[in-house]
Amino acid sequence: MIDIDEFMSGCRPAVRGLVEQFGGAEAALEFDTDPLSAVGVLDGYVQRLPLDEFEAEDWIALHTDLSAFVTVVLLETYGGACRARLDDALPTGWELVVDVVGSDARHRVIAPMSLVYEYLVPVPQRIPRLMEAVAHQVTG
Repeated sequence: MIDIDEFMSGCRPAVRGLVEQFGGAEAALEFDTDPLSAVGVLDGYVQRLPLDEFEAEDWIALHTDLSAFVTVVLLETYGGACRARLDDALPTGWELVVDVVGSDARHRVIAPMSLVYEYLVPVPQRIPRLMEAVAHQVTG
């Protein structure tokens, strides 16, 4: 059985920690009320990374951090709900997806990990562009 609540429990604290580390306490407080306020802080964080020196585990960590951010934005800004979608092609047998309803009242299913992977290429990618992609996914 997949416990999505347990899986999700680390997303917000991880992103908030990054925001506080790279943007300070005030940025973290702003993130608490508006996750999109962290776009500039996270963009600066990604732009300063030595991407040409990254090993596989560094890419995994960056992908995980940005996927957590996208997930928090989908949940808190767009009113999404997380669930596990079964997928035998994945090593885990499932992937995290977020169900959202756009302003056109249409239901959409967004996979944060896949979306981030798509928008990390070419690297380095800008976080505002990633957020544009998120908004486009939500609105269609």
